[in-house]
Amino acid sequence: MKIESLTKFWPLIYSVIQEFWNSTEPHIEDAAVRNDIPIELYLYSELGLDRFSIKDFQKRDPYSNPEQFERLFVRLHIRGWIEPMSDGSFRVTTKAREAARTLIQAGDVQLSDFACLQDQDLKRLLSLLKQVVMECCITPEPPGKWAILKRFRVADEHYPTIMQIREYLMDLFAYRDDSHLSASRPQFNEAGIVWLVLSGLWRGDMVNAEQMAEKMAFRGYDVAEYEIAIQAAMEIGWVEPGNRPDAFQLAEQGRQIREQAEQLTDAYFYGPWSVLMPNELDELYGLLTQLRDGLNVYRKVGQTSHRVGA
Repeated sequence: MKIESLTKFWPLIYSVIQEFWNSTEPHIEDAAVRNDIPIELYLYSELGLDRFSIKDFQKRDPYSNPEQFERLFVRLHIRGWIEPMSDGSFRVTTKAREAARTLIQAGDVQLSDFACLQDQDLKRLLSLLKQVVMECCITPEPPGKWAILKRFRVADEHYPTIMQIREYLMDLFAYRDDSHLSASRPQFNEAGIVWLVLSGLWRGDMVNAEQMAEKMAFRGYDVAEYEIAIQAAMEIGWVEPGNRPDAFQLAEQGRQIREQAEQLTDAYFYGPWSVLMPNELDELYGLLTQLRDGLNVYRKVGQTSHRVGA
């Protein structure tokens, strides 16, 4: 099976995940405020909820400023959500895990009335996704499987089908990260910010340090740090001056490295998909498309009903 025939799946999967987020995350945020629970317990549940450490966090997120993680650990420790261990890491308390579960369930419950797909179609979609995810978990490395195995899962077989589907899609999101890190990390090692520069210029939606600091504010780096990273990327031949004084662009070497990493990411990510037959892949694509469109309608109807009820 040619990888090129599968590359349409990840953009579709990510669009479905975004629709799930659009429906659930406003309620998760409300529940966090209402119950005085740090929203970070939800956000970082994707990195596992047994132990927190910069080393572990950077296994999935080597791009963000590690100082952000240090400040977070201090805040969570002060409030008793995590406890320090002798090796410098922090044990996540049972209270914290249950709080994260409460937040995730506050989002999932918003999906309870979803009926835009017939039950048999949802169950078929679940079956196909489960086959792919199970194959991802047993496929020999590379890629590594830290993210897909580490993430905190809530919706098991006892949950409604739509919630299990969301969980499996988040497993695939994690495996996509595993695949990309296995493909790209040999290029940047510990200099994640340099890879941010390379990727930003590769996408074409930012051309200088000011734009990077603004559009990637959640990464925790300032303009000066991006300027240093751009200079580092220029010194190794990845980046060159652009067509105006305040702009930069990828050099040919940088473009090749970034595109090769994307191709290898796809090769790793789609390798396990051979578990499905061609007709099953077509069926999966159709069902995912229906789910994305159905979630979009479901969310908009829900918003309208809320306004009318108000």
